[in-house]
Amino acid sequence: MQLKTFALTLAAYLPLITCSVQAKNLTIVDPAGKPVVNAVVSVTSDSTPSAGTAIMDQVDKQFVPHVLAVPAGTSVTFPNSDNIRHHVYSFSQAKPFEIKLYSGLSADPVEFDKPGIVALGCNIHDQMIGYVYVYENARVFITGNDGSVVIPDGAQSVTLWHPELDIVQSRQETVGLDESAGSETVTLTLKAAIPAEPVKKSRTFGSKKFGN
Repeated sequence: MQLKTFALTLAAYLPLITCSVQAKNLTIVDPAGKPVVNAVVSVTSDSTPSAGTAIMDQVDKQFVPHVLAVPAGTSVTFPNSDNIRHHVYSFSQAKPFEIKLYSGLSADPVEFDKPGIVALGCNIHDQMIGYVYVYENARVFITGNDGSVVIPDGAQSVTLWHPELDIVQSRQETVGLDESAGSETVTLTLKAAIPAEPVKKSRTFGSKKFGN
């Protein structure tokens, strides 16, 4: 099996080639061979999974999961499982919104109706950064601690995205695969951790753009 190395820039979403229903193991590693966690692997599909509901929790001053992938039209709730209040917001073009200071359950779920990358922040805790990857016409998978996902066999290519890539969100990269291989490894070269879009902290967030 030939190891492939790609210096990838930030990808939002990209239509790819429809593939079969057989299973194939794909592993994403860095140049040192360490598994890459939270890499989004996207394979095109004739249809988008039905939109439903999803959860982006807040635990120990972190968004959990760090990356949440949902089909367009999904409503996401933002429970606060910490014993302190959080103020969730995003300036991302795909879904600008805010949920002002709260604890426990958020008042209403947020519908993510447009595909794209939504970078999340907390107006109180600067270290809190998370991402919602909104997609359509694709099957999407996120790598776990071992850096692997199971994708449909026969895929000729996939789109890879990771929060530690270039800040220019419009760039995208297609990675070619060996259709005949039952498993494959792709090496992903990461840069410094940079949000998909600048997460700007503003004490007046919401006063003009969103209203009170």
